[in-house]
Amino acid sequence: MLDALNDLQIAHSEQLRGEICKLIESKNGWIGFDQFMDMALYAPGLGYYSGGARKFGEQGDFITAPMMGSLFGRCLANQCAEVLTRCDQSRCRSVVEFGAGTGELMLEILRHLELQKLLPDEYVVLETSADLQERQRQLIATSKPEYLEIIRWSNRLDEKINGIIIANELLDAIPVKRFEIDENFMARELGVTLNDDCSETDTSPFQWKSANQPFELSVQDRLKPFQLDVGYQSEIGLQAEAWVRSIGDNLENGAMVLIDYGFPASEYYHYDRRGGTLMCHFQHTAHDDPFRHPGLQDITAHVDFSAVFEAARQANLDLAGYCNQASFLMSLGILDEYHKVLVGDSKGQDQTSRKSLEVAQQIKKLTLPHEMGELFKVIAFSRNFDYPLQGFDMQNRAGWL
Repeated sequence: MLDALNDLQIAHSEQLRGEICKLIESKNGWIGFDQFMDMALYAPGLGYYSGGARKFGEQGDFITAPMMGSLFGRCLANQCAEVLTRCDQSRCRSVVEFGAGTGELMLEILRHLELQKLLPDEYVVLETSADLQERQRQLIATSKPEYLEIIRWSNRLDEKINGIIIANELLDAIPVKRFEIDENFMARELGVTLNDDCSETDTSPFQWKSANQPFELSVQDRLKPFQLDVGYQSEIGLQAEAWVRSIGDNLENGAMVLIDYGFPASEYYHYDRRGGTLMCHFQHTAHDDPFRHPGLQDITAHVDFSAVFEAARQANLDLAGYCNQASFLMSLGILDEYHKVLVGDSKGQDQTSRKSLEVAQQIKKLTLPHEMGELFKVIAFSRNFDYPLQGFDMQNRAGWL
């Protein structure tokens, strides 16, 4: 049940709610939604990703692709292998993963690269959550402790990368600006204000409120081509775009692969999507109320891949490809990996049949259009890397951006 909270959860959420109330009061009664989202997700010790509660899996709030089984990681390892083979062999070759979650993707990538005798010189994990860092270490220590010799955890990327950068379901969790089109057809920022005493526990004290002035001209100009109607609401991922530019600057030789759910701008700001893309996840239930249970639920927004492309272009990165997740995984041999898993785990007809069914379910979840196959997209960029990426052999929708 969505609202079935225990006493510890209630106390945790109330504490964070009080901190957000204090922030709003200190900002003259109004903050941008991106500030609210940042507090709700990343406030030290209280935010959703920094508070220590289980986020992933059946006991958490949602399941990511690496948690479904080994196929997703095997395919990404194939893409890593291609880049590692062709990047500068005279320098440290790195795989850099942002937001490693449970650590299962990292483990599977390293296992598969080891089978190909292509382990990187270093696997760098950029993880802001101390709790998740510890869980990732424990997974590696109990599964393949020898990998700890090449894995390095860090809170920031401050070196030039020769290799491949990976971010799976990261951009959707970077705080976004919200806006609404006013009666003059101008985009006006939607922020958060207080509607009640913050000590009340049965209702949320937060409510939406428009800024007094429209967004700056640069935002108006980027939204003008879509001719949005009065009352239209949506998001702008300015922080995600800044992240792409910043991380892009660190890529010296190799590729960057970003996987997330979203659309090109023409679909992102489609007339029928007039309520925006904001989505929350709590106990495997999706809803659109970001003010419910702060600190206990995930808050996400879909990714505008056209804006991501423009940010990468500003960082002087080359577009290596853009397609849906299904095509990306098929290009990287997900069906071949399916057969390898069955052969490797063959222990009798009954067990093989069960394994075949389990792995087939992985493929369906990862590739079918009504599952993750179409909504999730993959976009890749490169620098000083004059080779096509295998993941886009089957499909490249770069022209859609």
